[in-house]
Amino acid sequence: MTVPLARALSPALACAPASARHRAGAGHGVGHGHGQGHGEGKMGENLKRPNILIVDDAPANIRVLVEILAGTYEISVAVSGSEALEIATSRTDMCGIPDLILLDIMMPEMDGYEVCRILRGKPETKDIPVVFVTANTDDHTLQEAFEAGGTDYVRKPVNKVELLARIKSALTQQELTRKLLEEEKLEGVLEMAGAVCHELNQPMQSVLGFSQLLMDDMTMDDPRYEYISIIKDQIDKMGRITKKLMRITKYETRDYIESTKIIDIYKASDEKDEI
Repeated sequence: MTVPLARALSPALACAPASARHRAGAGHGVGHGHGQGHGEGKMGENLKRPNILIVDDAPANIRVLVEILAGTYEISVAVSGSEALEIATSRTDMCGIPDLILLDIMMPEMDGYEVCRILRGKPETKDIPVVFVTANTDDHTLQEAFEAGGTDYVRKPVNKVELLARIKSALTQQELTRKLLEEEKLEGVLEMAGAVCHELNQPMQSVLGFSQLLMDDMTMDDPRYEYISIIKDQIDKMGRITKKLMRITKYETRDYIESTKIIDIYKASDEKDEI
């Protein structure tokens, strides 16, 4: 369902559940799913656009921001701090966690400072760039904004050029930081993989060699032959695993147990043979 922006930003709809109105798309509408102002043919394209969450209790302010951003970004809208937190931490939405948040400071119940501090305290949202949108740019306001974890700020009334430039800068910096962290993680993985492979290689070769010698002295109908053959096969498998470890080229993880992640050797390696 797509709801026209004029209705979506009305005080009446502002009281509706988040699921009824938090998604705004390129067609200047909000609804459950993506905006489709350019037709169904653009759906795949829209999925690739960065998602910006606009948080403001004033419909007029939201309308201005949506008008500027809707042609370039996928947009989510929240009219309160609590709703912003709900959307930012939601993993069920098609767009997932926002790539950037435009956050008003002066809001009832929960101001922008508190929202930002809560976001910074959650593992899943702590790295999202937060750009404050404020009419007050005095030293005290800006100091509190940055101490709360803000990435940047934009002055009200919003200037289109300034807004787009600051968003682009924040997203670019975020991407550079992400790539740097991945490179650092990959470097650590490669160092560990090299050490593990080096330490395992000699004992595996010894076990493999002695297994073969034992098998050479037995007939195939000897009950021990099958057991030693299994040992040899498992050592061969360990050899293939260490080979994959040495061919890791990127940082890829998979879910393990109790919300932990481990390196996905198959996806991280350019050696595509099955283990």
